[in-house]
Amino acid sequence: MFTSQNSSARRAAAFTLIEVVIGITILSMITATLFDIIRGSMQGAAEIEHLQRESDSVNRFIDLSRKTFSSLPPTATLSLKLVQNTEPVIQELTVAGSPDCFPFGMNPITLKDTILRLRPHPDGLVDENNMPLHYLCISRSDIIPQTDERETGIRQETSGLYAPDEEGRYWMPLLPDVVSFKWRFYVEKEETWYEEWSKSQWPDLIEGLLVLKYRTRPIRMVYTAPVIEISPGRSTTP
Repeated sequence: MFTSQNSSARRAAAFTLIEVVIGITILSMITATLFDIIRGSMQGAAEIEHLQRESDSVNRFIDLSRKTFSSLPPTATLSLKLVQNTEPVIQELTVAGSPDCFPFGMNPITLKDTILRLRPHPDGLVDENNMPLHYLCISRSDIIPQTDERETGIRQETSGLYAPDEEGRYWMPLLPDVVSFKWRFYVEKEETWYEEWSKSQWPDLIEGLLVLKYRTRPIRMVYTAPVIEISPGRSTTP
């Protein structure tokens, strides 16, 4: 009789096969949910970090542009050439006669002309609207010198983004994942915006409209060129 009671107690204390299967299923569901939460948190953190890096790059470019346009020397000239008039519009902004204009490359202080323009992504990537992606790039004839001080070769045969263009110019990327970037110059007396510019004088306002991948609204930046005032000289009398 005691043996029968002990056997019944052991059966009551043990798990049945169905209970074990149900427990494993519940544990698997909890584990999968936890993995989804962790993966979502990691993806969210990576996206936030990417946006932060992107914002830092954009802010640096805006600050450099402000310093460049606000400190143009009297000898500097600006020109704006339309390279492609279909969407996305591609322009070349050339700043000449400004030694510390956009100080990039191995020769940041130079009298060479500085050119800004969009360059297509070397892999032909597009955004969610099937618009081609670009890099906003800078070019100068000495941005990548052919030799250094020891006369060793610097320029090498490259492909993709760092390859020279059809005019033999080398480009340095500033901003990635650019959908479009449009410059406009404003003349207050004429109340007119220009998308091309070849005049010797400076415009009153310089506007840039930057559209990045996954951004629904463009980033608008407006700069003013310095006003040069010429005062009559004073003659000294003995």
